[in-house]
Formats: sequence, C-alpha cells, structure tokens
Amino acid sequence: MLHPYMHYFVQKRCTTIWKINENKLDFYSLTFVLSGSANYIINGKEYRPSAGNVVFVKPGETRKAWTEGMYCTAIDFHLRDGEDIDLGPVTWRTDFDRFSNLFQEIKYEWLQKKEGYQLKCQALFALVLHQLLYTEDSCKRNRHVETLKRYILEHYCEDLPMKKLADYVGLNPVYCGALFKKKEGRTIADFINQVRINKAADLLQTGEYNVGEVAERVGFRDICFFSNSFKRYTGIAPKKFKSG
Repeated sequence: MLHPYMHYFVQKRCTTIWKINENKLDFYSLTFVLSGSANYIINGKEYRPSAGNVVFVKPGETRKAWTEGMYCTAIDFHLRDGEDIDLGPVTWRTDFDRFSNLFQEIKYEWLQKKEGYQLKCQALFALVLHQLLYTEDSCKRNRHVETLKRYILEHYCEDLPMKKLADYVGLNPVYCGALFKKKEGRTIADFINQVRINKAADLLQTGEYNVGEVAERVGFRDICFFSNSFKRYTGIAPKKFKSG
C-alpha cells in the first residue's frame, strides 16, 4: 500500500496564458484532465492529453506544458522512502465519472479543511493511485497477450518455442505462459496449433498442395502429428478434408 503525502491540490480552468516552463521535478505530479487539452513535453517527448487522460511526472523528470484551454485537477505529492510508482506519462481512464468523483471528494475535503482532512485526502488519493496502478498493470498484461497473438499470426510457420515468444515481449517464460492462459483460456501451444490448423484448412481447400506440403507450410515438422492435430481440431482427417 502506498503512502502519498499531498502538499498541493488545485482544480482549475487553464487558459492560453497558463504555461509551465521547463523544469526538473523533485516531487510526483499528477494531473487529471476533465475537459479540453494541453501540450506536455516530458523528458523531451511530446504528449497531447485531453479529457480522460492522466498526466504523471516523477521526481527527476523534466516537464514543460501549455494549453489553448483545459479544465483539470492537479496534485503534487511525495511518497515514503523506498516507495515508487511505475506509471506511464499519459494514461487513459475509461471509468471517467467514477475517477472524477474521487477527485471531487478530495477537493471537498481539501477545501473544507475540517479536523482530520489531511488523513482523509491521503486515503482518497491512495485509492486513486491504486486504481491507476491496477488499470495500468492490467493494460500492460493485455498488451503483452495481444502482442504475442499478433506475432504468432505473422510467424506461425516458424519454430515458436516458449523462450522465443517470452523474450519477444520481455517476460519470463513461465509467467508468459501463465498470463496467456489466464487471458485466453488456453495455452500458447493450443493457440499456435489452432492458427496453424486454420491456415492448413485454407491451403487444403485450394487443392494446390498435398497433405505433407500443407503441414510443412504451416509449421508442422511431423506429418503424423499434423494429421492427428488436424483431426482433433476439425473432427476430420486432412486427406478427407482435402478430398471433400
């Protein structure tokens, strides 16, 4: 659990006179865009966040910004020693209303400044960070799986050992296999075989290749294994599928 300490909070409408000169931060900065858009340069890379985007800058990173019109909530904060946040510079919130409501609660407590308001604000903001990190982590996992699927679809005729696939997306092979199965409900090997069988069926229907040629073209090195796999997935032997 993170322990953020907020030392700045504002919800404001920014006009064309608003800008942030380039500077290096010694704190964490989080901006939630409620409407409009802005231009940010973070560590030399340009971004154009708009409504629903969260802009995140870490200590040691440089930031510059300007806008033609933006309504946003901004929070500057620190974390305890040893704590850190792994979040991209600009992320997107699909749950806009729920997320903006959390910031409204923080705003209410921050402006009222009743007894214990700081603890309430820290707790609410910790929830904001948790949701951000959970969503970002989930998105990363989804991207890994989708990247794997695209790679397999483009390279299905090649040898595709687990280590090669895991290295491609920068994951541990065991974790890579478990992640794929959790997201897709089947193993990577099953997905590869399904892709190859689908491609094989297309080739067999052309009538241009015999069973052995088709097996080789789609990545099977053993014709017996191919025939058994084809029958298991389609319910019919490749020779009968071809003749049919």
